[in-house]
Amino acid sequence: MATGYEKINNIKNILCKPMTVESLAISLNCKPRTIYRHIQQLEKENCGLHKFKQDGQTFYVVQPEQKTDFNQDLVKKLEKLRKSFESDSPTGVKNLKIIDNLINSLSVTDPDSFKVDPISVDPDFELDYGPFCDRNLKDTIVSKILKAIHDGVKVNITYRSTTREGEDQETFTVSPVKLVLRVDTLYLIAANDEFEETQIFRNYVVENIVNMTMTNIPVVKLAFDSKVHYKYTFGKWTDANLPPQDISLVVKSKWLQSQFKKSNFVPAAVIKETKSRFVVDLKLRITPDFKSWLLGVLPDVEILKPASLKADMKNLLKEAMKSLQG
Repeated sequence: MATGYEKINNIKNILCKPMTVESLAISLNCKPRTIYRHIQQLEKENCGLHKFKQDGQTFYVVQPEQKTDFNQDLVKKLEKLRKSFESDSPTGVKNLKIIDNLINSLSVTDPDSFKVDPISVDPDFELDYGPFCDRNLKDTIVSKILKAIHDGVKVNITYRSTTREGEDQETFTVSPVKLVLRVDTLYLIAANDEFEETQIFRNYVVENIVNMTMTNIPVVKLAFDSKVHYKYTFGKWTDANLPPQDISLVVKSKWLQSQFKKSNFVPAAVIKETKSRFVVDLKLRITPDFKSWLLGVLPDVEILKPASLKADMKNLLKEAMKSLQG
């Protein structure tokens, strides 16, 4: 249970933007009279509490002369996590750049003023993220997303869909939960209006967020577990409508065997290795990205099960042959 001191500090964090007593009570899951008691305590402190009226409502906001950095614990955790990142590969360096940007944005008192410095590396070490990497990490939007998550408020986002013809834009309101780097793409994990019914978090590519504004609508902090979210996932696809299937592969080449030994599937890959065979058992949703990957390594892989996957690969190969012959 939070102490009185922790509750007061929590209110200070929330009041970095104007809120009413009623909205504070919803955000902290308590009664308005409890909020009034805490406000009386804040009024006795020299913390920069201001009160003003707008549209017939009374708002409170904390605006100290010098903003306090409330993110030190999180920064320390990120710095500890950073030590586990590899720096001897392009992907590792890109991951380090992402986490450094997050540390820097959390270390300043005003996240909106954060700007990214170019990463400095050996001139003989070329960073090539490939043709399909994010063109722009949109650092200002990253900072706004982090601030909305920390403040516990909903956001309005204008999102450009790349799955529909014409890349249509749509504006809607979501509850931001996490920023996650997945397979070299930065995602906003958020809950939309259907979350209460489906309990499914949505993935939004940060690069496709055209615009984002914060609201005054508080949200209850939602528990998010990346292992649950990406369970049965091969790459970027997290389609909960697809049932997971048991997959068995005989892996013939040493280089691919070593990749599976270092793999990070959820649930974990089960490897059965003998002198003559190297079998990998997986529990995955058979998504287009998994099929595409498997198609590329088929000379080095034999599919034991399911039979439907083997049939799908045969059909894909037939279509590929038709395309080449055409």
